Amino acid sequence: MVSKGMRRYRQRGNAHARLVEDQDSCLLNYTELFGRDAPTRLEVGFGHGTFLSQMAAAHPDENFIGIELQELRVNKTAHKSDKLEAHNVRLYRGEAHRFVRQRLPQASLKRAYVLFSDPWPKAKHRRRRLMNRSFLLDLIYAMETDGEIIIATDTLNYCFQALSNFSTLPNLCKNIYAPQGYQINIPTRFPTVFEVHKKKEGWDIGYLKMRRTDAQLPPRLPWNPVGQKRDAS
Repeated sequence: MVSKGMRRYRQRGNAHARLVEDQDSCLLNYTELFGRDAPTRLEVGFGHGTFLSQMAAAHPDENFIGIELQELRVNKTAHKSDKLEAHNVRLYRGEAHRFVRQRLPQASLKRAYVLFSDPWPKAKHRRRRLMNRSFLLDLIYAMETDGEIIIATDTLNYCFQALSNFSTLPNLCKNIYAPQGYQINIPTRFPTVFEVHKKKEGWDIGYLKMRRTDAQLPPRLPWNPVGQKRDAS
């Protein structure tokens, strides 16, 4: 059910439509997409778009790409970005891992954010979690040298699971929060709607920051979309 406050986002005007790109499978060309050469950032699962629109408005000299599964949230973020005159945003609807693997050029991102992806807390559902080893490796493929991956989650065992998965990809990233490896409840410049809500409820938020090294990349893992079991063989 869609609330009254969200109904207005069913409509996509011309200004909003210019920020939303068609679903496709071809590799992105940022110069053609934005009409310029500039550092590019990605947010995976931008939700209500508060973080992405505000960050893009604060950095008009950079490009911002967002991927989100729900079309209504894509429209909402287009509305927010247009209101803030953040026209350096391009929004896509689709599954995050497929987008990262198939559409992002290698070594092309300055920064990537994965903020509060669904933790799938039940043990039987955890195989659906996004930040598995395959996804993280594909995301690292898209990072330029010294590019940073920033992760936040309110489910600390998910934070530690992501950290463990990074450890299986040695030398590809430097852990900025070493030696502990993570931070809890640090201040953020543009908190997401979910982050504000969870902090008010007293939840602890875990943060990771990984910086891409110049180490040679290993072969990509076989394609295995989220939620599908690998062959036991």
